[in-house]
Amino acid sequence: MMERSGVATKTPHGVHSNMTDFPRSSPTIGIAMAAYQAADTIGATLRAILAQSRPPARTVVVIDGPDPDTEEVVRAFGPEIECLVLPQNTGGPGGPRNAAVTHLRASGDVDAYCFFDADDIPYPRFLEVATDLMIRHPECPIIYTGFDFWHPPEDPPTPEGSMGSVHPWTLEDYLEHSGLKLLSFSLIRSDSCRTVRASGLPFDPELRRNQDYDLTVRLLAEAPAMATDWRGAAYRILSTSHSASGVDAWLSRLLATESLGRYFNASDRQELVAMMDRYAGSGLRRAARHLWIRGNAGDRRAALRLLLDDVVKRRDPRSVAVLLTLGLGVDVKAARMSARDHRKIGRSKPG
Repeated sequence: MMERSGVATKTPHGVHSNMTDFPRSSPTIGIAMAAYQAADTIGATLRAILAQSRPPARTVVVIDGPDPDTEEVVRAFGPEIECLVLPQNTGGPGGPRNAAVTHLRASGDVDAYCFFDADDIPYPRFLEVATDLMIRHPECPIIYTGFDFWHPPEDPPTPEGSMGSVHPWTLEDYLEHSGLKLLSFSLIRSDSCRTVRASGLPFDPELRRNQDYDLTVRLLAEAPAMATDWRGAAYRILSTSHSASGVDAWLSRLLATESLGRYFNASDRQELVAMMDRYAGSGLRRAARHLWIRGNAGDRRAALRLLLDDVVKRRDPRSVAVLLTLGLGVDVKAARMSARDHRKIGRSKPG
């Protein structure tokens, strides 16, 4: 573990904390990371974790099936990084993350989990700032920081020194601005994760995509999060990632939102069912716009089919309007969107 000077520094709220000797009541944080074919990136992520001003209690990396190159990089960090390898690839991060959580629980658990991806770069004070907020807001299941977009091969952004504002982050906030706060750059109370599904584990291993979205909606449906605008990490953007494709991202979001609607319907939470239905329609229209813009063979026919099916299913006049404006070439939102990066869409508010 890196040595620290023990010099007292100011937290975001102006309260002094010692960088070496945190009080015994300070929450314990466990990093639960999924990795697969990450040999080129995970080393930088693990070095950033070991360089934290407020180090985690434990860091567990679960490799999603045999991957000798990634395993070699992880095991080179020695006993400070616990490494597990699943017998076969599960196809998504949910299963490996659940395995990491199970491993943490087997030896006493921690107070909160952090689910960094294997290519994220947390800045040195990420855990310090997030833990301070968690202490101050025990009612919140999630504590968020902001983040910087990082487009390699550019150098990672420089961490900012000044602290941003702190504010609640509700389910409605998340659904309208889901790209502004990411689960990767948050702390999640471990006891909250035990109640989101019958297994007692945070993630649905059957979800290959949008597993973060699924967990976030379930948690925020119970209580708001707390968020700081302070940017605590660098989020690596790769042109080959799933989230870089607007078509794939919004079709996945549509399916996940419809699944959440069924989940809330099972407990007769009709207000949340109606909310999920509205946002499923929004995701469908965004996917249709991206299909139309991409314009590969069959894309525009698929876009029209999506919209027509939605008109029949939801009888939503907004889908009729998008159908007409796309066909006439006058859809203003489509003109502003990038077919490659769904983050350029802006707000996720139904429309």
